[in-house]
Amino acid sequence: MADCNNASLNPYVPTVDKPWNEQRVKHLYARIGYGITAAEIPDILSKNPVEYIESLVDEAFNLPVFPKPAWADWKPAQFNEEDGTEHYIIYAQFVTDWVNEKLKRPLRDRIALFWSNVLVTKFEEYYYAPFLYQYVTNLQRNALGNYRTFIREMGLENSMLIFLNGLENNKWEPNENFARELFELFTLGLDNGYTQNDIKEAARAFTGYNGADFDNYVIYYTPFTHDNNPKTIFGVTANFDYNGVIDLLFEKKGELICRHVCGKIYRHFVNAEVNDAIVQQLADIMLANDFELLPVFKTLFCSEHFFDATEFNSHIKSHIEYFTGIIRQFNYHLNYDEGNAVIWYSSSLGQTYFDPVDVAGWKEDKSWIDSGSLLVRWLYSEWMFGALIWQNQDLIINYLKTLTNNSNDVEFVVRTVVDQFFVSGLASQSDYDRLLTAFKADLPENYYEQGLWNLDWDKDFICWQANLLLNEMARLPDITLC
Repeated sequence: MADCNNASLNPYVPTVDKPWNEQRVKHLYARIGYGITAAEIPDILSKNPVEYIESLVDEAFNLPVFPKPAWADWKPAQFNEEDGTEHYIIYAQFVTDWVNEKLKRPLRDRIALFWSNVLVTKFEEYYYAPFLYQYVTNLQRNALGNYRTFIREMGLENSMLIFLNGLENNKWEPNENFARELFELFTLGLDNGYTQNDIKEAARAFTGYNGADFDNYVIYYTPFTHDNNPKTIFGVTANFDYNGVIDLLFEKKGELICRHVCGKIYRHFVNAEVNDAIVQQLADIMLANDFELLPVFKTLFCSEHFFDATEFNSHIKSHIEYFTGIIRQFNYHLNYDEGNAVIWYSSSLGQTYFDPVDVAGWKEDKSWIDSGSLLVRWLYSEWMFGALIWQNQDLIINYLKTLTNNSNDVEFVVRTVVDQFFVSGLASQSDYDRLLTAFKADLPENYYEQGLWNLDWDKDFICWQANLLLNEMARLPDITLC
């Protein structure tokens, strides 16, 4: 079934029927980030939406990659691997730093995370911290850049050469893994514009990256292991090497590549049900711009199609989106212990940063939620809210006071807090009533009726109320959508 959104890719222009309002700002940041705080919304509403979004995309495009940590240049002997955990410890700290940074300026690294589920490598397969840094900064550098360059660079990443067996691919025993996934997953799609013989011949062209200096853990090209004979790919015969195949692929199959890539972008950032006409238009833009991604993302995020109301709450949050959204709402900075916990929450549910389930990536959409994962999300939400609230009581009290202007109207407090977690509020009044009951706790009703209760009460009691409210909110079906 196709997406029912019939709006065009024309730039979004606010109207009486489609105003630039809080709801659309929340929708924007639910898709390009992990939510937005109430304090940030008024300033955004004062701006022209298209000019504002274009500036966000330009900023994301120009962001430098993460500074190189000392361990990124370490040799294997410099790691303490007696217990086999140091690379994981570094991984968890690096991911925590990455989460904290992406919460400040989310767009570039939200897109980079998306690409990590397209151009997949698995940390557990190469398990070497410097290769992780190289892979992630490749994602950052190319997230909004040229897709041909992206593919060319990614195929020679150390992590990719290990994961898809390029290191084992030589002229005597060609390994087809990278060639197959390059066509099937990274550029063209399953059985779309290539043959099994094209895979075999491309694998021969990709031979040669077999040199390995294990003292320094460096992988390099060795000419004598490369197949230096003619190959026939897409009907063209020549003595192709790695770069020759990439050039041929984008020259001969450019339209198919753009269609495949833009379909993935649409499914992730707009709707799992593809609007074929919109995807084709995005593909045309990508092809006309010589595979540059920047105009594709700018056109999409600035479009009336992206901001159409049919897209509100049409996206099922991944586990990473869900837990990161909680952190973002409180504008919280994770320490390494907290970061490790958040990584574990998502990982135990099947979504590990930079380590998708297989080369095809996470399936996304409805695969995130079933009866089992929903129950586990509830449990982890309770743990997360509990740790956040009881270890940061002043932060929580200030959050409640600032958000509600220190109101003592309990219904207003509950509705205001809850609405901040949702693009369009809750679906029914009965859900608000349920959360109001939870928040009131066991305090006699007359305290609320007579205005005796307020947010300056005992800190422990207010935090207990907040904990009850957030735990109950996490059990609503709406919480999985954005």
